[in-house]
Amino acid sequence: MMPVIRINDATFADISVLKTWFGTKSPSETIDRIVREAMDGLGIERDDGFEGAVGGQDKVTSAHEATPSLTFTKPMNAKVNGDTISNPNWASILHTVIKAVSQKGYERESLVRQLGVPAKAGCYEEEGYKYDHELDISVQGQSAADAWKEVERLADQWRIPVYVEFVWRQTPKAQHPGKSGVLRAGEQ
Repeated sequence: MMPVIRINDATFADISVLKTWFGTKSPSETIDRIVREAMDGLGIERDDGFEGAVGGQDKVTSAHEATPSLTFTKPMNAKVNGDTISNPNWASILHTVIKAVSQKGYERESLVRQLGVPAKAGCYEEEGYKYDHELDISVQGQSAADAWKEVERLADQWRIPVYVEFVWRQTPKAQHPGKSGVLRAGEQ
């Protein structure tokens, strides 16, 4: 049974306008699309929506090969400096690499200057920023592609080995639906 939500008349009218604009068939489908786009924009991943990898690895990439489209992907296994990240997502991989860079002797202000993604010293949790208590910095959420681009840049610059196994979700909009791939960075 699906949950029932109540919304005011003005919001329902806005959803109806968006339904026409998006070409969706129902208010539920419209809300699904709005939520999906908001999550993508913030770099937040939904854990459902894929049925596992089929057909084996699709492509192995490294810093020397073109990175495939990471839209509609989910990391399944990730290691930074040989340490496994439990329940990885693109944001947690980026944050782990940032922590590895901080261990090179960078503190809050200088660490923020090293980053190629929006970041602020101290606690800031608006506009998609996520605060890291340990580092005392806030980093804005990124798309999968932008998160990987920064992971790759930092890993290569600081020689931090990164290994990520991922799957493309089962959607026709994914580059290789249901296939898996591997990304590596920070290796010589």
